[in-house]
Amino acid sequence: MTRPIQVKPADSESRGGKDRKLFVGMLNKQQTEEDVYRLFEPYGVIEECTVLRGPDGNSKGCAFVKFSTHTEAQSAIGALHGSQTMPGASSSLVVKFADTDKERTIRRMQQMVGQFGIFNPAIALPFSTYSSYAHAVTRLLLCRSIIMQ
Repeated sequence: MTRPIQVKPADSESRGGKDRKLFVGMLNKQQTEEDVYRLFEPYGVIEECTVLRGPDGNSKGCAFVKFSTHTEAQSAIGALHGSQTMPGASSSLVVKFADTDKERTIRRMQQMVGQFGIFNPAIALPFSTYSSYAHAVTRLLLCRSIIMQ
């Protein structure tokens, strides 16, 4: 039995070009919001700039930068991704569009079930929709919790 090929755009392509928020990784842990702002300012109007910090207030070496347009964000990615290694960083600067809520949820689910050793992410390929995948993971976790009682 053969099935027709299903082709659908990757999530990043199906967002409709509305992404404006960037994830920036491999920053120097001493860099402030002002430093990051100055690094990205040549590429457009920045609406938000946030360096992620731990409970102790120290930088985690990453940030989010939100531009006013998708084109500005794309320009910053093209110019800065992999372009330099910040002092104290282990590899070159990472600049990419920030994950959507859906992408973040799927990644967390994969990590969670992977920790239990009950679900291989390769198994997710047959699931054509996010809801099918979420349903399957929920059922597997429920079964796992019943077995462990």
